[in-house]
Amino acid sequence: MSSLLRILLAGGCLLVAAPALAQFIPPPPELENRIPAPLPQPPIINGPYQQGPPPGVAETKPLMTHSDRVVRCQHQGAANGLHGRRLST
Repeated sequence: MSSLLRILLAGGCLLVAAPALAQFIPPPPELENRIPAPLPQPPIINGPYQQGPPPGVAETKPLMTHSDRVVRCQHQGAANGLHGRRLST
């Protein structure tokens, strides 16, 4: 009877332990080479035959607004000796 009890107990342990053995936890992934190498720089294209101007900031002409013209006129008038009412003529 004790051998039959041992067999049943061992079989019961296997049935209970079988679902636990089916839960395989994979190891964590390797942490090497996680960051990819940087991409190469794209070529700079300056138009056909590489004869265009080099890339950079475009220079713009200064604006000449109405107030700029008025100030310049007053400065030139004062430099020529005009003052007071005659400066605004």
